[in-house]
Amino acid sequence: MLAIYTPKSESEAAVIASLLRAYDIDFVFRGGAFSTMYPGPVVNSLNEQALMVRADQAELARQLLREFIDE
Repeated sequence: MLAIYTPKSESEAAVIASLLRAYDIDFVFRGGAFSTMYPGPVVNSLNEQALMVRADQAELARQLLREFIDE
């Protein structure tokens, strides 16, 4: 799995997850479960998440998330 994006908030992560599910892209948020222990602002050392996708689906995922990634 490849890390392709770090969401800025839980709500952004939820939107991204919905989009990827709609296109049957396999993904996981590394650090996602731990981040719920410390809600609020993202603090890299405590609750940063990383979106991980399968290597063979990474290009499609990047295309779908272009609006998020290019901000």
